[in-house]
Amino acid sequence: MKKIIFLFFLLLTVIAISALTTLKPKSATPQVKSQQTQDVKELTEILSSNQETRLKGTRKLAERVGVEQALEIVQKSGLPYTGEGHLAVHQIGFYAYKIYGKDAILHCKDYYLYACYHGAIIEAATDQGFPVIKEMTDRCKSLSSRYFQCMHAAGHSIMAIWNYHMPEALKTCDDLFEKNQLIPDTLTSCHNGVFMENLFGVHDWGTGQEIKRDWIGDDPYFPCDYFGQKYQKGCWLNQAARIYQMNKGDLKKTGEVCNAIKNHQNRAWCMDNLARQIHPLTEGHVEKAYSLCEALPSQWYQECVIVNAVSYFSVGDPQTGIRVCNQFPNQGQPACTNRIIPMITSGNFDTVTKRSLCNLLQPEFSGKCQRSI
Repeated sequence: MKKIIFLFFLLLTVIAISALTTLKPKSATPQVKSQQTQDVKELTEILSSNQETRLKGTRKLAERVGVEQALEIVQKSGLPYTGEGHLAVHQIGFYAYKIYGKDAILHCKDYYLYACYHGAIIEAATDQGFPVIKEMTDRCKSLSSRYFQCMHAAGHSIMAIWNYHMPEALKTCDDLFEKNQLIPDTLTSCHNGVFMENLFGVHDWGTGQEIKRDWIGDDPYFPCDYFGQKYQKGCWLNQAARIYQMNKGDLKKTGEVCNAIKNHQNRAWCMDNLARQIHPLTEGHVEKAYSLCEALPSQWYQECVIVNAVSYFSVGDPQTGIRVCNQFPNQGQPACTNRIIPMITSGNFDTVTKRSLCNLLQPEFSGKCQRSI
């Protein structure tokens, strides 16, 4: 079966966060962020403005120093926390599967919106088909945030294996995971990955093969309005990215289209995804999160800022996420901080790091955070 790889728009997402989709980053070569990485010979390629060069450089680094060390080097390198950065780290996940097989995800870290997990599961599914996806995702259950991302990666790989035939891909998610949903939103995370792959996937990267997309249309609400209720969340948490494309990057117009959705819950999911389109535009500057969110309808402003704070956690930059909340004026600060405290206390951090992050919160919230560890 041919190798698959997808172009992830950020973030991500999901968180899931969705998933997260991210915007295409600027082509300028990023600067090296850490003195510790400056002697790494692959950095010139990893930080190249050419994405193919980035992918090859990241793979070479993993092959030379191993999965764990490669992840640490890339995380400190200054590689952008964007779709292209996420995609480069997929290469480490691909290599992890080659070395560790089904246990590859046990050697991954959460950096770049769980890109290593995504790469490992995609490579496993490509190698062994659908049954191995269930085995791989079960290995993620020790941490709920990691599990959601593994499920999300499963959706990506399922969609690409089906050559972008969305009904079959969604049905495969259902067949694999619908009977086992002890963790809420398990199935939705798989659906989310399918819809995101539909928008941004690249099948058979490097072969020049034309991308097949039968499930992208000129209707801004398609394909969400085609599928039944259980698929709505996964679809709308990605659809703003498509609407944003159709409106040529106009945040205000995209917000108006999302805000016109009749169903309140679908509208909220669309606005959530739009807020995630803003995240890479902030370029790590807290003030930009506030100013860019002003393009959305006013009733969605506070939620937009909070989603951006959460997105920084998702891409491995919790300190900036905390700054977004700390500088949020008036009633927005408690709402924002209460959203990120569980991300600190339940995140994939050691206890020392959790306490350190809690200490970065405003004093009135730091104690609550510490007590929750």
